Amino acid sequence: MKLLSRFSNRSKLLIVGALLALGVVAVPTVAKATLGSDRPTKVYTQGVAGFDHPTFNSFTNVPNIGDERNFFNGLYSDSSAYTDPMPQVKDGEVLTLEVYVHNGADPSLNASGVGIAKDTSVRVALPGTTAKNQQAEAFISSSTASPTVVSDTLDMGAANGGFFSLAYVPGSAHIKGNYIDAALPDTIVGSGAKIGTDALNGDVKGCFEQMVVVTIKVKVNMPRYSINKKVDIVNQTHAWVDTENAKGGQSAAWQIGFTNTGATTLSHVDIVDQVPAGLTVVPGSVKLVNGNYPAGTPISDSAIQDNGRTVHVNIGDYAPGDNAYLYYTTTIDQPGSDVCTPTTLVNKAFATPEGFGAIWEQASVTVAPSNCNHESPTYSCKAFTLTVDKATRTVTVASATTSQSTGATFDNFTIDWSDKTAQLMSDSPVGKTHQFAADGNYTVTAVAHFTTANGAATNTNANCAQTVSFSTTPQPPTKPTTLVNTGAGDVAALFGAVAAASAFAYRLFLGRRVSE
Repeated sequence: MKLLSRFSNRSKLLIVGALLALGVVAVPTVAKATLGSDRPTKVYTQGVAGFDHPTFNSFTNVPNIGDERNFFNGLYSDSSAYTDPMPQVKDGEVLTLEVYVHNGADPSLNASGVGIAKDTSVRVALPGTTAKNQQAEAFISSSTASPTVVSDTLDMGAANGGFFSLAYVPGSAHIKGNYIDAALPDTIVGSGAKIGTDALNGDVKGCFEQMVVVTIKVKVNMPRYSINKKVDIVNQTHAWVDTENAKGGQSAAWQIGFTNTGATTLSHVDIVDQVPAGLTVVPGSVKLVNGNYPAGTPISDSAIQDNGRTVHVNIGDYAPGDNAYLYYTTTIDQPGSDVCTPTTLVNKAFATPEGFGAIWEQASVTVAPSNCNHESPTYSCKAFTLTVDKATRTVTVASATTSQSTGATFDNFTIDWSDKTAQLMSDSPVGKTHQFAADGNYTVTAVAHFTTANGAATNTNANCAQTVSFSTTPQPPTKPTTLVNTGAGDVAALFGAVAAASAFAYRLFLGRRVSE
């Protein structure tokens, strides 16, 4: 922020101006992106002498100011710091633009008048166009200064990247210094406004203490505009609507509305309407209604272009709040005999003011078929078989066939295994396998998907469902078919072995008894 903008009362301005003259104020500097007009400069240091003639904003390295040639800055409405450039202006925002004025002549020349800049005025040139990037320029001029005119620019851009213009706020020009606080005339944005150190007499004395700042306010205006598109079937009692039902051979009237909803005049507004196939523009039906032609004015058939596929009209210039309506009529073609479903014809219109982007809106008519002679499409799931491996609970798709005719086409199968696992979708499922996790009865179903003239369709039936069962119940043990050989020899041998074992045990027992 400039020095004088930081202090709100006269005493503080005086103190700061005096301290600057002594070179003892140390506050942050504000840098600018560009330099002003060419002229000799001096680097500010404590005690440095001023110039031997009036010259404006010719010191560099000035505390709180920096390079004085960067003397034109702006303030956003929600900020407290002046800046250059200003890339984030918003629609409707009021900006404060500041011009810093300092005559760098040595103060010792004021008494003789040699150091006083005479006929001093400030002028701010605002851009008169609407654009994405704008540049304002400030001029300080004096008949006795060298150079007689210095200037600096301030660049601006929109926060939304859009177009905008700047409008001066009448009565907002003001000058403030240690010895003056007064309104300036609105001529500041025209031929210029005379300023002065202590009166609006054009005299600006040399010295930092005599510096002043001039401010004006400007409003940011961004263009805003709207378009709407409506349709009505001729000779019906319907109001203008977004979409209508119609029959071939009827006529449809179309309305395109345009409104300048912003604060910027829009020039050479183009309306371009894309007429779809199935509609034919009626020659002599194009008409414009606006403030200049409240009863409407006919538009030449030259507006009907591209073999009737486009209506193109430049509807003129529109100040803020102005609007216009463009009308024309089309006949609705009879649908062909191969059209068996309603057809929606979408009609889209564009509005493009000169230098700005296009906006669009659409309306439509839905035309019922009237001469359809097509047979209904047929389609079905014809057959579906599985091979079963019960040992592994696995099934394999052995066949999957369909039949279709009269424009129906097969898309794919969806196979439901009926065990809550993911379905299989395939246009060629033969050879695909699936293993079941548990025993049980399962009905595997195939659903065939088709595309027809009426849209998507599906079919399944008893031919396309197959039930499979899996069971692993344990079987009872099998009885032996040959008895064990228990003949006399085997019995005798068995008896002898048992007797021998018994005798050995008896002797062992007797031995233990004797030893005891």
